[in-house]
Amino acid sequence: MDVVGPEEDWDAAMTLDFDRHRQLTQQLLPHFMEGKQGAILNVISTYELRSVNGSAVAKAAIVVWSKQLAGQLGKYGIRINCLQPGLIDTNNIRRFFPGDERRHFAEREIPLGDFGEPQDLANMAVFLVSPRAKYVTGSVAVVDGGMRHHPF
Repeated sequence: MDVVGPEEDWDAAMTLDFDRHRQLTQQLLPHFMEGKQGAILNVISTYELRSVNGSAVAKAAIVVWSKQLAGQLGKYGIRINCLQPGLIDTNNIRRFFPGDERRHFAEREIPLGDFGEPQDLANMAVFLVSPRAKYVTGSVAVVDGGMRHHPF
């Protein structure tokens, strides 16, 4: 029984959800290092799947990689953080929670009682790349209405 999926699915997930972040960052870093400043924000996800999924694994790799980069690049004034959205009310999410299912799920699983809005993510993203977050690097900001059950 193949519980982890075909190899080409893993390759595709790693390419899209890890390699592309890494490649874009590598293109930006020389400019940031020369200017002695920069902010990189990697947007990943928090919805904790109960089955093996290449995309989720690749996004977890982004977190570790971002933390490592933050440790190496702070001396250049470069900050690197991750933003982990929870369930945000978008067309993509609505298809998984049709009708009253969304309300029932939110009442049961999200302490703030509803899915987030895109503006909730935008607010945190703007903060993390702004000068107001000048002492924030290597962090993972979770915007999920309190849905996360784990201590880290």
